[in-house]
Amino acid sequence: MKIEIKIYLAINILVGHFSLISIYYIIYQLSLFSSSLITCYHLILNCYLYCYRKKMLSAVVMLTYRNIVAVVDKLFLIWQILFPLVYIFVAGYAYSSLINANEIIIGGKTIHYNVFLAVGMIGFNVMNSSTVAGSIIWNDKRNGMLQQILVMPYSKLQYIASTLLTIIIMGLASASIIIIAGLPIIAGTITIDITSTVYLIFALIMGSIFFGSIALIISTRIKSNEGFTVIINSVFLFFAFASSAFYPPTGLPEPMQYAFYLNPLTYIADITREGLFSAIDTFTNIKVMVLGIISGITFLIATFSMYKMRI
Repeated sequence: MKIEIKIYLAINILVGHFSLISIYYIIYQLSLFSSSLITCYHLILNCYLYCYRKKMLSAVVMLTYRNIVAVVDKLFLIWQILFPLVYIFVAGYAYSSLINANEIIIGGKTIHYNVFLAVGMIGFNVMNSSTVAGSIIWNDKRNGMLQQILVMPYSKLQYIASTLLTIIIMGLASASIIIIAGLPIIAGTITIDITSTVYLIFALIMGSIFFGSIALIISTRIKSNEGFTVIINSVFLFFAFASSAFYPPTGLPEPMQYAFYLNPLTYIADITREGLFSAIDTFTNIKVMVLGIISGITFLIATFSMYKMRI
């Protein structure tokens, strides 16, 4: 019987896959022998799980690389950099004359509007980058590439994970570019330390997951290119201007203020600002919790929608 087990294990290892029937059979056979063989079984199973995780991770990395190469081009990079800079340096100084400098107070600090806008554009650019998620899936579905990818040794979960990882990388990269480009404006007003960096990265990652998931849901439901473009632009336009990314909610009508705090972009922008301006308090941590829950629920809905999508 020992020889049979060894042969059986060897065959499974060679083909690189353990089915549930295989595992149950091995457990049954090993239970007939000593505890040392049980230990060997656990070692073999742990090795298999390690190889499986490594294989899954490498698949996600390869798909992420493919997404970046396929989506990121010169025109996209120019748009991702030029649009926020125009808004910061043109709209920021233009609207500063309309907004009283003493009206914007964060953590006891009086913030000029151009500084307020420069930090808010970090969250806005994360949302803007997230449209890539929907574009990737839509183009892959339209061109038949998604079907070809899933025929290869890639799962839908790996495909979704690679898409969201692509968005997170692009969001962090665009945020870094905005911070560097906006240094002439925000230098001396922000504080970059471990705490602020943790809150900033959390806001960017959760924002990428939320808006990336929204783009995934829309792309799986819409069947025409025109419909996808119109709906995703309309939805993201609402998120952009019904938030604190461009202007503070203070002074707005009360219903508008409620609408602001139903918008996850407000939480992203506020967490980023309160982290960089060293204004973290209990309310900031509540926003962190709310943003994490909303992003997690949206990701689960996007995953379910992706699994139910007809290719």
